[in-house]
Amino acid sequence: MMTILQPLRSALGPWPVVVLRLVVVLLLAGQLYVTGTIERRDLLDPSHLGFDASNYYAAGQRLNVGHSLYGSLQRDDRPVPGYPAIYPAPLLSPPLIAVVWRPIALLPGALSMDLWWFGGLALLTGLTVAFAVVGKPRNLIVLVAVLVLGLPLTLVAAARYPYPGFSSPVSLAALSGNVNAYLVALFALTWWASSRDRPWLAGSAAALAAALKLSPVVILWWFVTQRSWRSARAFVVAAAALGVAGVVFAGLQANLDFVHLAFGGDVRPTELSVPGMLQGLLRVPPGTARYGTVVAIVVGLAAIQALRNHPRAAFAATILTTIYSSPVVLPGNFALLVAVAAPWVLPRPTGPSEPAIADGSSAHAGQLAGTLSRDSSSANHSAVGASPASSSWTSR
Repeated sequence: MMTILQPLRSALGPWPVVVLRLVVVLLLAGQLYVTGTIERRDLLDPSHLGFDASNYYAAGQRLNVGHSLYGSLQRDDRPVPGYPAIYPAPLLSPPLIAVVWRPIALLPGALSMDLWWFGGLALLTGLTVAFAVVGKPRNLIVLVAVLVLGLPLTLVAAARYPYPGFSSPVSLAALSGNVNAYLVALFALTWWASSRDRPWLAGSAAALAAALKLSPVVILWWFVTQRSWRSARAFVVAAAALGVAGVVFAGLQANLDFVHLAFGGDVRPTELSVPGMLQGLLRVPPGTARYGTVVAIVVGLAAIQALRNHPRAAFAATILTTIYSSPVVLPGNFALLVAVAAPWVLPRPTGPSEPAIADGSSAHAGQLAGTLSRDSSSANHSAVGASPASSSWTSR
């Protein structure tokens, strides 16, 4: 029996690591249960008016019949609860999300929203479980930290934490039908492509994320600080192509309306945003606190630059900057941090005076780093060492 189980045990690692993997999977399963059966049973109905899938479906419908995407709703438009009393527009996302939904909205309403909801659920939970199965201990620790963020986020929002699993970012994002579940996959794809020397895929995936929710445009700065010039060029080219698609299929006016909304729409900040925390925790006047988002962006960009020699830490700073670059921050936004646990490895970027290394971890670069690491007197502490057998970069 032990002989049969030996390959499985070798793949999963030592018993403490196996236990940690099980903790991640059980935490995820428990939180999905708590969110779906106790905290937010209504999330199991994706077609519920006002939910994200319903709002995306309504946006796709409006484009299909030639109605305004960000302006006043017509009598026969699908209602968007909260507009205009709370939200300045019936859609707060870029026009491309409505363009994506144009063909989906041609399906029967319940079916289209159910498919979108299930796709996000499958992507986010599937990636989390996959990272739990193959990740190294440091990846597993990241996953545990993200999964238990519900407690500190609740405390920051000055709310009550009634039971374990409450306000879990991952389960809320997975069950809400929000585009964040898909963004996690795009962030993970960006990291994977960067680790495999596929800069055009990395840049295109990041550009699509930015076209769907604007704030991931911060990834372009991460590419620049990593000296991944091909990925940066791919981002610009793909973003331009997606922008043209947005104009063609959503109309120029919709794009102009979104620019006005993004930079002057007077969106009410949430408790977890920087302006919201400044007002709620430090009693800063709203007129001053509203500049907190700009400060968060500047600090985030500086952190990404400062961490440029540590790609994974810089990537985490990129995601946090993505989250806090908006005045609307909800617990589900922090599910984006699951991408930080991606098990693939990136090389340390070279300095200006050194020859540039490929965007990903190529075999030749790995062997060179391994040779240098073995020759170094501090090989055991090298940040770019590599195993001769696998030619893979040391995990960060």
